[in-house]
Amino acid sequence: MSSPRFSRALFISVLLLVIIPLFILAGLMIGRFYLSSIDQANTSLQWQARNNAASLEQLLFKLEKNSQLLSSTKAITELPNKVVYSQFALVQLQEFVAQNPQIKASIVIDNQGFIVEGYPISSLNLNYKLTKSILDSAQTSTEQNTIQIIDNLQVTELLAPLQATQNALLAITSKLLHEQDSLSEPIIKTGVLVSFVPLSEALKWLAIHNEQPVYQAGKQVQISAQENILYSVGDAGDYGKLMEQASISNVYYKGKLTSLQFQINEAKTAYTSAVKQTAILAGLLILGLSIISFFLVRWLTARLHNPLNRITALSREYALGNYKQDTDDFHYQEFKDIADSLSSMADTIDIQITSLQLEKLRAERSEQVKSQFLANMSHEIRTPMNGIVGFLQLLNKSTLTQEQAEFVRQINNCSDVLLTVINDILDFSKIEANKIELESRQCDLVALCHDLILLFKPSCDAKGVGCRLDVSSLQSLNVECDEIRVKQVLINLLSNAVKFTNQGEIVLSLTLQSRDEHQTAVVLSVKDTGIGIAEDKITALFNPFVQAQSSTTREYGGTGLGLAISKGMIDLMGGTIAIVSELGKGTEFKINVNFKSLNPQDANAKVHQPDEDTQFDFKAVSKPILIAEDNPINQIVITKYLTQLGLNYELAENGQIACEKTLTQDYALILMDIQMPVMDGLTASKNLLARPDFNTPIIAISANAMKDDIETSAKVGISDHIAKPINFAELEKVLAKWLSQQSLK
Repeated sequence: MSSPRFSRALFISVLLLVIIPLFILAGLMIGRFYLSSIDQANTSLQWQARNNAASLEQLLFKLEKNSQLLSSTKAITELPNKVVYSQFALVQLQEFVAQNPQIKASIVIDNQGFIVEGYPISSLNLNYKLTKSILDSAQTSTEQNTIQIIDNLQVTELLAPLQATQNALLAITSKLLHEQDSLSEPIIKTGVLVSFVPLSEALKWLAIHNEQPVYQAGKQVQISAQENILYSVGDAGDYGKLMEQASISNVYYKGKLTSLQFQINEAKTAYTSAVKQTAILAGLLILGLSIISFFLVRWLTARLHNPLNRITALSREYALGNYKQDTDDFHYQEFKDIADSLSSMADTIDIQITSLQLEKLRAERSEQVKSQFLANMSHEIRTPMNGIVGFLQLLNKSTLTQEQAEFVRQINNCSDVLLTVINDILDFSKIEANKIELESRQCDLVALCHDLILLFKPSCDAKGVGCRLDVSSLQSLNVECDEIRVKQVLINLLSNAVKFTNQGEIVLSLTLQSRDEHQTAVVLSVKDTGIGIAEDKITALFNPFVQAQSSTTREYGGTGLGLAISKGMIDLMGGTIAIVSELGKGTEFKINVNFKSLNPQDANAKVHQPDEDTQFDFKAVSKPILIAEDNPINQIVITKYLTQLGLNYELAENGQIACEKTLTQDYALILMDIQMPVMDGLTASKNLLARPDFNTPIIAISANAMKDDIETSAKVGISDHIAKPINFAELEKVLAKWLSQQSLK
């Protein structure tokens, strides 16, 4: 930076930014403060005047209504004509004055202006001229109720002797209307009920109503009519007063209808004193700042190196990833331009990093929400499926005819496939991330294909479509593969074939291409004579949610996921799937896949190998099994099977009951559901395993079958985990494993 520019900056800083603006600002602030204070005071006074006037108007309205209510009573209405009601009327007047403390006296005047009755007794001493004028004003009004101002010192001394000086009264009048049995004159006026309210009493009520004094030091409250002050309290001084007023209500004063005004006066001295104090403080401030300006040049010179140090510090912070730095504290434009350039670069980097972080966070949150939703859906579907599969297994162990046994076997096959769909299709995150793990087990592909033909034959027969199996001369073909996944793929293809074929036939074929001691290459084919697929639609057919025609979903149903899932499964097996189709003539899906070979000796060995886990003698277990399960259907399924095994059991509807039962009974093993009311299975297991003398195995039986759920159970200390729906063979194996270990202790 050149020397002249720096000198000019110093000169402008000292002259313009310190001395001259301070004088101008001080004058503007003082004037603004004074005007603002006066304006706020006027606004406050106006609000107070309106609020208090409204409160007094509310009071007078209430007293008018109470007076009108009293004037309608029989004793008061007929009193001017029937002196016999005098005692009753006096009691009512006394109660009326007692219930309305603002009213100091209440009298009844007849149509000639004479006082018939009154309370207190002193009110009977009012002169005839006054009562006659009150009556005449009331009679001239068309309203039933009127309010009159009585500015008579004699009356004030009589009714309010302690506050007689400049204390007018309000006379609330209500006409006495007597109903009689006469068609010509059904209602006659018998007189007037008059209630006297001193203005001092009205202001006392106002103070109680507002929970604060009506006036404070330096304030004056006045009530006036026709510019005549009727009542005044407080002192606002003689000079410099602020004044606001508001109308209370219309009253009669000296025979004329006029407005009763509520006025507040406040002295200006409080505000002028504050302005004077502000001016003194401003002068002291200007003096102090003028002294400081003397040292400003030296201060700026001493701090010349600070902007350079600040820029260096900014660069270091940006290098460390701290992109949010303040660059507005530079006094000179040259340094600020450099800092702004660095800040702009840092902001660009920060925006990009923040955008990536937000996208990552959104993806993680979306994945969490999706995983939680799928886990909940899986749990809700598995719970009723446990009842279906459980009762099927129980039914399968009962005495069945050959046809019934075949039906049960086919239902079991469908249940196995449905469970696979529940396990994998609901878990989209696992499918999309290719995290499905294939299981390897012995499988006879010929028997598998034969079962599928039997499964779909009723559907084909219902549509009049042929359904057959073509395996050439193969009697059996044993390989190692994931039988459930292979069956799932073929079911998807056969389902589509049945759906889109209305005549002709559907052929499932199995062809052995080659076989050695390591691998067996086969071709599985599903061919139909259905509607076919247009050539331009074939390439996109394996994408999720895609179907051959836009109308397909409406006409045939389906989600468009079946082929995408099938291709994903075949890809995991290392095979390929291809389509040959002609619109209007049919479609053929061909699967080429290599499976691990299984020689006949291994196959026979696995078929005839005894299951060592099922040799356990369950009847030798003396202690009962504790079943913690809240679902009644699941209770029936589990208890029926345990009964078949010869095991005793006890039920607990939730985790808390299970914990309580273990205090009084020893159990051989605990079957613990995870999701239960009152106390869930994980919490109950934690409580049980925390006991120093507890060594009973806990087996989790839950519809939460995700990998994370199993890992969570293991971290708690649960011995084993069985997913719902329960496979009885798996349950029996787990029971044998842990009960045998318990018997050895």
